[in-house]
Amino acid sequence: MPHIWIEYSGNLDLDTRTLMRTVQDAAVGDGTLFPLAGARTRALRVDDCLIVDGHPDNTFVHVVLRIGHGRSDVQKTALGERVFQALSAALAPLMAARPLGISMQIEEADPVLNYKVNNYRDYLAARAAEAAAALAAPPRTVVGAALNTRQALQALGDTMDAPPYKAAPKAPVLYIKPANTYAQDGDVITLPADVDEVEVGACLGVVFSRRATQVSEAEALAYVAGYRVVADLSVPHASYFRPALKQKCRDGFCPIGRDLAPAASVPDPDALEIEVHVDGVLAQRASTADLVRPVARLIADVTQFMSFDAGDMLLVGAPYDAPRVRAGQRYDIRILHVGTLGNRLAAATA
Repeated sequence: MPHIWIEYSGNLDLDTRTLMRTVQDAAVGDGTLFPLAGARTRALRVDDCLIVDGHPDNTFVHVVLRIGHGRSDVQKTALGERVFQALSAALAPLMAARPLGISMQIEEADPVLNYKVNNYRDYLAARAAEAAAALAAPPRTVVGAALNTRQALQALGDTMDAPPYKAAPKAPVLYIKPANTYAQDGDVITLPADVDEVEVGACLGVVFSRRATQVSEAEALAYVAGYRVVADLSVPHASYFRPALKQKCRDGFCPIGRDLAPAASVPDPDALEIEVHVDGVLAQRASTADLVRPVARLIADVTQFMSFDAGDMLLVGAPYDAPRVRAGQRYDIRILHVGTLGNRLAAATA
């Protein structure tokens, strides 16, 4: 494609994408225009420029079309007439409604005095390598959301209206899974000596692709690199009056699936079936459709007060009534479109 530059006055509401396409299609219309390598298009709204004749109602659109060298005068003349005619036709309704100046110029690249250097490819390759390394390494931060299913809130019943809650949570109820809790698919998880059994919270882990700070719900999923299956292991406990660090932060209590399911391969993170098997027997079936705060909303709410970097993970919430598993047993988690995760539990040795 030729290089196209559009400047237009700040008091003009212009659909630059459509106009760019009009100019581009007209420029290559007869097949005689062989553009410079690569497409370069840009539109610039000029707010600090004197309008034609200094009158605030006047507007302008100026197009610069830069082409490679080697065309004959006939070809260049035909090109200019063709593009300007298309440009004028596209802007005719606007010109009929208000004062408008339209101009266009064609610049031809000099065959000798045409120098170019950039580090775009190196820069993008370095960024891609950094992102890949962040996603391959253990996460810097794992944050989980408690009470984020409708069933979990319903199970609290009248407790939510009593102190210290006095109402349903108005903000996400969060907990952390520090680095000592990380484990992998297939690892044997040794239970502490004072723990007889654990709850296996089958969680969807949201992995961030870049730094996310105060993102909107509408843009939240654009910060997601993909999803992992995570087992939020926890010592059974009934009270949320205090942060459940002793119950959730034991060594090995956050096994993480090896495979990252790219965000593009997961059609809807808020409609994923979850299954937990214990010793090969189905123990729980749930869905992320039960989340109180869907994935995008949860990301938006949490990033209002804390940031996530590439590779960090947010657990959207374990289904209510998680299966309990004892030493000697094995659990396996499957989340549709995301993957699987399984671990065997072992008793502590003396």
